[in-house]
Amino acid sequence: MKDNNSIRVAVVGAAGRTGRMFAFELAKSANVLGVVRKEEIETIGKQGLWVRREGEEPKQLRIKLISEDRFSYSFLPQVVFLTTKNPVGSAVGYYYQKIKNMEKLPCLVLSQNGLSAGKEAKEALERVLGERAKEVQVVRVSLLNPVEKEEIGGRQCVAYFLPVRLSFGVFSGKKDVGLLSSLFKKAGIKAKEVEPARVPDMEVSKLFLNLIGIPSVSWGVSLKKGFEEKRIAEEEFLCLKEYIRVVKAVGRDFINLPGIPLKLLAFLLDKLPLSFLLLFRKKIGSIVSQARGEKEKGNLDEVDYYQGEVVRLGKRAGIPTPIQERILKRARQRLNHFRVGCRSG
Repeated sequence: MKDNNSIRVAVVGAAGRTGRMFAFELAKSANVLGVVRKEEIETIGKQGLWVRREGEEPKQLRIKLISEDRFSYSFLPQVVFLTTKNPVGSAVGYYYQKIKNMEKLPCLVLSQNGLSAGKEAKEALERVLGERAKEVQVVRVSLLNPVEKEEIGGRQCVAYFLPVRLSFGVFSGKKDVGLLSSLFKKAGIKAKEVEPARVPDMEVSKLFLNLIGIPSVSWGVSLKKGFEEKRIAEEEFLCLKEYIRVVKAVGRDFINLPGIPLKLLAFLLDKLPLSFLLLFRKKIGSIVSQARGEKEKGNLDEVDYYQGEVVRLGKRAGIPTPIQERILKRARQRLNHFRVGCRSG
């Protein structure tokens, strides 16, 4: 039973994959309000929101849910956990406009992939809050657990493995993260704090992980299957090598993430010849797949914040990115084909 001193957290996007996972995990130790789209409320009321943690039966998310239009400062959140998809600017502006008269503005936590969420959020806060935007602590989170949607017993669940692992750090605002550290610790989330100066490095490091498997899914196969096929595995490796060159060119560096020696992995990918890497492609694919709990990323619709980010970084640094551009084009075509098929069906 949570007491009146529980941290108050508003999870925006609680019906989605990441939002539902965070809402479920944080609700064990915090007072969580789930915010969902207005058109989702009726369906959720009938079907509920379900999660399946690895090795467990599906469980229903039991928190108070409201539609986005009912969000206000009456809940007095200490943390706004924004889990909606990129871009984030309009969402940040919408929600903070509604609570701009709060005496103490809540911390904003952003879990989106890519490199632009922090900057977009800060600009949106400045538009709606003016000078008070400086009062908002903006924190970036890099989640390391893939989250899938699956149907079990007629229920639409989001599924993920345990423990939930992430890195987090202050993008702007006050540097003290004691509130979030306590929140994550009480919820049993394995969270590693990254100093503010290294938050951009955390973001490029997470993007490194996000790029793995996108070439495969752009061909319509799983990560494991992609690494078994030489031509796809070659593109996977070349994609990462190209990205490493871009990261170096913009003056960023890789950091280790919880349980992942990313600095060593990036070094090896950069230095080892492609011919050598291809000899071990099946083993590498199997290791990565197991590390992800045999779950696929399932978010090809965010490819503009994966390969697209690399292309933008490359242009900024004057580094050609033909591999990313090829993958990006193919992924967009596959995504468009899928959307047309859904409308036709």
